Order: sequence, then C-alpha cells, then structure tokens
Amino acid sequence: MAFASLLRSGFVGIVAAVGAVVITFFIADVVSGPLLASQPGADGPQEVPLGGAVVGTVIAGVVAIVLAYITSRMKRSTAIFLLICVVGLVLYGLFAWSAADSQSTGIWLNVMHIAAAVPIVGQLTRWVSGQPTVVKAASAVTAGTSPEVTTPDSAPTDSASSDDSSTN
Repeated sequence: MAFASLLRSGFVGIVAAVGAVVITFFIADVVSGPLLASQPGADGPQEVPLGGAVVGTVIAGVVAIVLAYITSRMKRSTAIFLLICVVGLVLYGLFAWSAADSQSTGIWLNVMHIAAAVPIVGQLTRWVSGQPTVVKAASAVTAGTSPEVTTPDSAPTDSASSDDSSTN
C-alpha cells in the first residue's frame, strides 16, 4: 500500500515536472532563441533537444522515487531526502552553467532544472514525511516488546502501550 502511494506521488510529480519543463523550454526558445550547449566530446555547441529535456526529467523522477523509498527507511528521512536533492540540483546546475554556450542558455537550463525539481521533490517530500519510521526496532525485538514508532507529527510512542502517565 505504501509503495503504491509512493509510485502515485512520483508519477504526479513527474507529469507536472514534464509539463513545467516543456513550458519553460518553449518560453526560453521564444525569449532567447535555441538553447545551445556543448556536449562532452562534441565539436561545438549543439541545440538542446526538447526530447532530451523530457527524458532527462523522467529519469530524474525515477531516481528520486528510488531515493525517496531508500531514505524513508532512515531516522531523519525528510531531511536526508531534501539534502540529497538539493546537492544534486546544485551539481546539475553547475554542469548546466559549464555546458551552456551563453549566459542566457545557462540561466534557462537552470530554470528548467528547478522547474523539474520542484514538483518531483515536493510530491516525494510529502510522501517521505508521511511515512512512519521505526526507531530502536532491534532493541525492542530483542527485549520482546513492540518497537517505538515515530511519525512526523508525533513524538516517539510505544505502540504496545497507550498509557500517557508513564515516564522514560
């Protein structure tokens, strides 16, 4: 059930991101002309194809879904997920600046990266932050008690006890 909701959130984010990238691509083409970038090993700058931007957005979305699934198993899942996404976005932004033939192309490529990242990361961050995280599960299983579970909206609780008067 949780995996299906992850895929649904990721799909919604990817579709929105592809739409945003296509719109940004056409606006950039109207405002600045064709986007020219130098590919590694190419003789000179080449026009950035719309299909490449769309495929890159989908691939980034799939990678983000996998990353969201992996980080949802960690104690500080939302913070770790966002940190990795921000670092990735900054690194891709630097690549866009170095590959761009002009400043306007560099700016538009980075705007497209942001247009792709916001819906994907936004959707997946909501999913990651809504997942319960099992804390101290190994010690609880060893002690024969229920593991302590936290959710983003609650403090750690013992799932086997509902007595609020107990102290730690």
